[in-house]
Amino acid sequence: MKVIHFISGGDTGGAKTHVLSLLKNLLKLNIDVSLLCIMEGVFTEEAKEIGIPVKIIPQEKRYDVRVFKKIADYINGSGADLVHCHGARANYITMFIRHKVKAPMITTLHSDYKLDFAGNFKKNLIYTPINAFALRRFSCILTVTEAFRAMMEERGFKAERLRVIYNGIDMENIPPVMEKDDFLKKYCPAEVKNKLLVGIAARFQAVKGVDVFIKAAERVLNKRKDTAFLIAGDGDEGEKLKAYVRERNIKGIYFLGQLPYDLIDSFYNALDVNVLSSYSESFPYALLEGGRMKKATASTLAGGVAEMIDNEKTGLLSPTGDFEKLGDNIGRLLKDEGLRNMLGKNFYNKINSDFSLVSMAKRHVKIYSEVIENEKA
Repeated sequence: MKVIHFISGGDTGGAKTHVLSLLKNLLKLNIDVSLLCIMEGVFTEEAKEIGIPVKIIPQEKRYDVRVFKKIADYINGSGADLVHCHGARANYITMFIRHKVKAPMITTLHSDYKLDFAGNFKKNLIYTPINAFALRRFSCILTVTEAFRAMMEERGFKAERLRVIYNGIDMENIPPVMEKDDFLKKYCPAEVKNKLLVGIAARFQAVKGVDVFIKAAERVLNKRKDTAFLIAGDGDEGEKLKAYVRERNIKGIYFLGQLPYDLIDSFYNALDVNVLSSYSESFPYALLEGGRMKKATASTLAGGVAEMIDNEKTGLLSPTGDFEKLGDNIGRLLKDEGLRNMLGKNFYNKINSDFSLVSMAKRHVKIYSEVIENEKA
């Protein structure tokens, strides 16, 4: 079976982690996979490093339609049995070429498409309805949570077109990490040493709710001086978030910038509490990666998080946007080391049993086979 995965190539978050992890494990199952992108970047470089064949057909602007024919010709000439799309840009292009491509085309919904461009008025106005229209052209959509599947049904997508596949993470080959003190010395301000550390790794986009994290941090820091809050990431909201911290003169919040991918596990390893504060999520790798390090989790109840975290058993949950409750949950974890250790261990065990890469990859192969057979019928 030959499968092309089509994605813009500019992704840096959970979608990148998902696709690269999936491709690596599909190779282990003897599936002939390759990556098709329309831009170069960290994504494509990492793919090459792990042995994934990469084809780049550059599209400098979204409205450059000249690449459409090149992409269709490349797919038809590749002998692919199926094309698996990821992300709004790939979906948009697929909408125009799907009738010219011989192989069936499917897509994965990594996030709520109505919120992908939240916080950017122009992009939201233009690209959100385009992506919504493009999604309705696919005969099969993979959703990474039951919550997303239900959401799509409520929006009029037919149930028979929807399949659920949870994200998976490698629990057999956990990457080596830096010692906590070494990581802090190299990448953090000196004043965080010997403090309890609460962290978040996220893109600085409105949907990720980093503002909620900062307000929760401020609430905790008003009561505790033995804690530091670390923020890893960058994005459009960066200056606004930093300005809020400056204007409020909040001491104890530190922006680390976008960490290289090979350091993200070292970041989680250095924390005492891992936080996700999103307004919307699918099945976030930010929680799986922290859980793999046995870190206690405080998260907002966004998207598929409830299918991952059992409140009070494998983490503490709060309503989306509720920085007061999120702050209180973080405070509980900081106060009780035994609770932190119990929740971290329980979450690790749940990930190990339910969310492995092997099961995710096998589920994909099964669906690929079904789609290919249905196309032939």
